[in-house]
Amino acid sequence: MSRLSGWKVLAEGPGPELVLAVDFATTGRSDSSFSDLVPRLGGRFTVWETRQPDTGEGMSAEDYLAWWTREVEESGRTVRAVLGYCAGSVFAGELASRVAAGQAEPPRFLMVDPEVPTPDALHRDFDAMLGQFASVLSDGELAAARQAAATALATAPGFAALGSELVRIFREQAGTAFAREELDMDLLEEFAAVFRSFVSYLDAARGIDPAAAWSAATAVNSLRPTEGALLAARSVAVPVDHVDILRSDLTAGAVEEILSLHAAS
Repeated sequence: MSRLSGWKVLAEGPGPELVLAVDFATTGRSDSSFSDLVPRLGGRFTVWETRQPDTGEGMSAEDYLAWWTREVEESGRTVRAVLGYCAGSVFAGELASRVAAGQAEPPRFLMVDPEVPTPDALHRDFDAMLGQFASVLSDGELAAARQAAATALATAPGFAALGSELVRIFREQAGTAFAREELDMDLLEEFAAVFRSFVSYLDAARGIDPAAAWSAATAVNSLRPTEGALLAARSVAVPVDHVDILRSDLTAGAVEEILSLHAAS
């Protein structure tokens, strides 16, 4: 088939079936990703991971799902499982339901530390991104950015508005530091664009009610299970921190066991 636009191929396994992974994976983030997990699965599965559009601005949940689903359908391949990480679990549940409607056996749905996007979580993600620039921001600039973000969290009229304000704060504070240090401003714009795309992805996910899909899922939980994990039909506990859960051999073992059981059933 032609080059995929909505998916990145993380592994080519020996069989024709697909495992789909939903996440907003970016270079340099502290959280582990499916790129960490997949090599630990022993090369047994073909795994595709969702790509994101350049900005995602104005895209609805339906737009994302239609984009991803179309290329899966065009491949003609059976989907063995759909995996979701964090807020990606919201999309993953709906994607699994759509895939199930088009094949004889529904795919297994696994979600890892599932989370519905909230303003507090977005604020936390902003702070984590800001931390990546701590080496070029002064203590005063970091404090000012964090104070402005806290004010935005308290006063923004909605999730999308909060996201737009956080992008503005990041661009303003980091822009000052980049100019002072004579750093490449194009790099700053790339980071701002990625965060803007991330906000759009999360805002779109908020248009999906995941409760029904999650109630039939298996949740793989880190040391501190999320509220979303409580909705799952089954749970597997992995005693590692959230940021490391997808780079843990224990997680890989749990995922591989579930996928293998599914294949044999």
